Amino acid sequence: MVKSHGSLIGIEAKIEYHPVFEELGALYESWKRSAINWMQTEKLSESELEKRLQKKFNIQWAYADSIATEARTCLNQLKTAKKNHYSKLELQLSAKTTATKKLITKLEKTLKLATKKGFPHTQARKKFCHQLLGLKSKIQKIANLKRKLKKLKNTERLHICFGSQKLFNAQHNLAENGYKTPDEWNVDWRKKRSGRFFCVGKSQPGGGTMMKVLPLQEDGLYKLQVQLPRPLQEKYGKKIQLKFSVSDRIGRYRATDLDYAINSLKPITISIFRREQKQDNWYVHLSTYVPEIPVVHTRKNGCLGIDFNADSISVTYVKWDGNIEYARRNSV
Repeated sequence: MVKSHGSLIGIEAKIEYHPVFEELGALYESWKRSAINWMQTEKLSESELEKRLQKKFNIQWAYADSIATEARTCLNQLKTAKKNHYSKLELQLSAKTTATKKLITKLEKTLKLATKKGFPHTQARKKFCHQLLGLKSKIQKIANLKRKLKKLKNTERLHICFGSQKLFNAQHNLAENGYKTPDEWNVDWRKKRSGRFFCVGKSQPGGGTMMKVLPLQEDGLYKLQVQLPRPLQEKYGKKIQLKFSVSDRIGRYRATDLDYAINSLKPITISIFRREQKQDNWYVHLSTYVPEIPVVHTRKNGCLGIDFNADSISVTYVKWDGNIEYARRNSV
């Protein structure tokens, strides 16, 4: 039986910067790309992939576990996207085929009448010629859709462009995309393909393994303890601690939820990433669980109706038997 932790929520906050972010973000995303490639080409299971990652890159199991989880999720999403794209192409092909058949029937009738009586006027002839050209275009689109469907069906490897396809294509037209040299484009390309690392949450103190959230400190800030992968420990040490602030917002009890997750040993999945649209500041995103609040309702309670108007609010309470118990209108 699957254990239920409650309702999944997300908490995001700006985090204290550390120079290890740049290197760890680049390494992590590189490891993840390798993992996705191995899963596809060598059909590795998650367990086999974790062992390969640990041996190949000299990283701890927890990092390998997180990377394998993300790789499997990514491939599942790509499979779903491929299936949806195939269905979309099939629908487009069906619609184009139906429209083309209707146009052919219409043109046949027009041509039959024109053969007997001729076109009633020049405009009718022009319209017929225009529709013929439209028919040619539809047939070409149908042929193109069939080619796409066949290619998609026969393609086993799933493709994804990390860093965005738009930026990848920009290297072929540097000046048009605001770049003076290939090196200038390469800086943005490497930056786009890094800037993030991730740790799957576990039901234990701190909510994770390689990354742990420490309880609220006396200064009103939370601490995030990050155990670094072995390739970076010689330069930065085994662990770093970073501070961040989480406050409640209107309708969102973020700090309360985080305190509950920490104290209840709930798993906290942690992602640290760079936001380019916010001056390249780094943020932490925490995914954790809060208790589910059951919705209790019964016919015995009756029904409450509320009507919001421009200048008033009307409230009516109807009992279980359908009779109005209370009705009131208040001006605002």
